[in-house]
Amino acid sequence: MKLVVGTTVFEMILERFLGYEDLFLLSVDNPPLVEAVFERWGQKVYDFYKEAVQYPEVGAIFHADDLGFKTATLMSPDFLRKNVFPWLKKYAALAHEQGKTFWYHCCGNVLGVMDDLIQDVGIDAFHSFQDVIIPISDFLSRYGSEIAALGGVDMDNLGRMEEDKLRRYVRRILDDCMPGRFALGSGNTVANYIPVRNYLAMLDEARRWRG
Repeated sequence: MKLVVGTTVFEMILERFLGYEDLFLLSVDNPPLVEAVFERWGQKVYDFYKEAVQYPEVGAIFHADDLGFKTATLMSPDFLRKNVFPWLKKYAALAHEQGKTFWYHCCGNVLGVMDDLIQDVGIDAFHSFQDVIIPISDFLSRYGSEIAALGGVDMDNLGRMEEDKLRRYVRRILDDCMPGRFALGSGNTVANYIPVRNYLAMLDEARRWRG
């Protein structure tokens, strides 16, 4: 068993340092300021990861930055390629230099930059799946030869399906995705509105599955 370590770059700047509206406006009105903020915070995150990955108990960096919404990325791909992806690439390199892996959690529709994340950044695994964007089985069909997929049980289904239907849904995910580069789990963080019986049913189906 290993630990994973993680924090955020884009989300911290988007939500805490500048805010949504100011980031959007400043990216046009004052790009040097935005770049300076990313440079300063990105370096602090780099220093944290550099220290953390030295420990043998740490098996991976599990970085989290939500870049999108239902249909696209929050910022343009060019903005992400300039301000965000270079830092993610550095974090991935840190992990790989230590013989460890770089996992990436990202909500929203980032299919338009998935090739950047795989080919340029060098992510080893991707997490956060919504069926309305792309079911995990379809994702694995498209990208499974290059990276692993984590989670896959859509949060809306996990929260609202009746237990019998949810169990069939989870079994179908397992049938479609195993034995690929895949780990079953919730599509996102298990929220407090998820019925406990549904969460336990998901775990139970994982234990029962034999292929």
